Amino acid sequence: MAHSKTSPAEAEPGNLRGGLIAWFISHPVAANLLMVVLLVGGALSAFNMRSQVFPTISPGVVVVTVPYPGATPAEVEEGVTRRVEEAVLGIDGVKRVTSLASENVGVVTIETNDFADRNLVKDDVESAVDRLSDFPPENAEKPVVAAPKPTGGVVTLAVVGDVEEATLRRAAEEIERDLLSQRGVSLVALEGARDYEISIEISEDTLRRYGLSFSEAANAVRRSSLDLAGGSIVSSSGEILLRTNQKRQTGEAFESIVVRTRADGSMITLADIATVRDGFVRERLSNLYNGRAAVFVQVSRAEAEDVLAVKEAVDGFLAGYTPPTGVEVVEFRDETKLLRERVNLPLRNGAFGFALVFLFLVLMLDLKLAVWVSMGIATAFMGGFLLFGALGVTVTMISLFGLIIVLGLVVDDAIVIGENIDAERAQGYPGPVAADRGAHGVLSPVFVGVLTTVAAFAPLLVTGGTFGDITRAIPIVVISVLLISLLEAFCILPSHLSHGGHWSRGVIKLVQRRIASGLAFVRDNVVRPAVETAARWRYATIGLALAFFILCVSLLANGHVRFIFFPQIEGNNLSASLTMPEGTPFERTDAAI
Repeated sequence: MAHSKTSPAEAEPGNLRGGLIAWFISHPVAANLLMVVLLVGGALSAFNMRSQVFPTISPGVVVVTVPYPGATPAEVEEGVTRRVEEAVLGIDGVKRVTSLASENVGVVTIETNDFADRNLVKDDVESAVDRLSDFPPENAEKPVVAAPKPTGGVVTLAVVGDVEEATLRRAAEEIERDLLSQRGVSLVALEGARDYEISIEISEDTLRRYGLSFSEAANAVRRSSLDLAGGSIVSSSGEILLRTNQKRQTGEAFESIVVRTRADGSMITLADIATVRDGFVRERLSNLYNGRAAVFVQVSRAEAEDVLAVKEAVDGFLAGYTPPTGVEVVEFRDETKLLRERVNLPLRNGAFGFALVFLFLVLMLDLKLAVWVSMGIATAFMGGFLLFGALGVTVTMISLFGLIIVLGLVVDDAIVIGENIDAERAQGYPGPVAADRGAHGVLSPVFVGVLTTVAAFAPLLVTGGTFGDITRAIPIVVISVLLISLLEAFCILPSHLSHGGHWSRGVIKLVQRRIASGLAFVRDNVVRPAVETAARWRYATIGLALAFFILCVSLLANGHVRFIFFPQIEGNNLSASLTMPEGTPFERTDAAI
């Protein structure tokens, strides 16, 4: 592809066109330094990237919760959920409002539009709720407005033992506290544990015997178990905050509450008139692990945390933890195992694809060109990793899939430029001149080709909703690697190909010649006649292509080729749910399970 009238014999190594390509050809150290920066910087960035199985999906909701102790569902709907719905419906960015009114609590869920600022919507919802008059109703607690943050499970620990429920619960709580003190662990919750409950049982006969009323006993308990801010006192030494903290946490603490003080100074305590039971709520609940009683400790990761780092912190804690006598801690549902398996799969596929690309390059092209084109692929990928961290991309199944997609696209540019440089050298031009002419000769088509591919993937960057959250990493990965590959192909590759001769020798050279001869035979005897026939019968060719297109569309329209938004992926857990008729005794349900 010669673009000037200078003959190969007249060309001098210093006779370059100028510009960025020529500058890097004239300064090979700069080209090598740029390659090292991309390789080393990308490798460091890759090691520091967060890992997760799938991209984080934003909930896209704002939740308003109003506790209303003692209220029926109808009262909650009338006094809480309906009023909140009316207040938030006109807010900009609100897509849909749903509510749930149940005993003692009302919950209103506000779904936001795909491109709405969820934090701004949350602030507007808080303002709208605060402006409601006579809200919340009497006896209802203050509304809580929250924008749930996405989390992901890491590992579940089963605290197992043939001991009392209280012992298991205390062991699980100890593990929860210790895990939260570990660096990098911020989300730990108990599952399958009944809530604590202190019940106070007072008989009417006892109250009459002591001359007390039920309200008097209840008020004594209420006054003696509270956590209340009492304001502040400003003095010359500063401001003093007052707070009453007499919250009772145990049955023994409640038993010491003084209900009445007699005239002679003697006191009637709650222990004198009531039976205080310190235990759990009366809800029947059974959690078993391999047939033994268990309480589960669920460890999750926050949005900005690395799932593998959290798992490493949990493993470090378990290595030094000694459970109480009769209690055993077992890892259950390790999500990182699934991550490693499924992340390694595309990595293996990508490595296999890269090996195939290198093999075909060696068979088709000179060994030197094959090596530097392959190095260009690695440089483009590492340079892409250098950008991924700044663009918020994490190591997921989706981002790795994007790398596999771009693998076949990246190699094309380098092959086109490398072959053109090789063709210029075959005409007799010196190495630097051939590299300059070869790169400039295909500058426009390669540049336009990359930009059209970038334009094809760019719309995925602005796709909203759940689909956008899942697929957004693909265009970022593809576009980043393509742009870095463009830089490598025009700045680094010509510099490497401008020096030295061919590397293919012996057997490799013989194999390359035979393959080239075979390709030439196929080109001259199969491809060229087919193209000439298609051009001669152009209307039949167009009709055949149109018929094939209609066939493809009809397969989709008739359902022969089904569309699934997200495929079902096999997991490592099997679950079953059993629903019994309302009112079924616990024992019968337990026996059925």
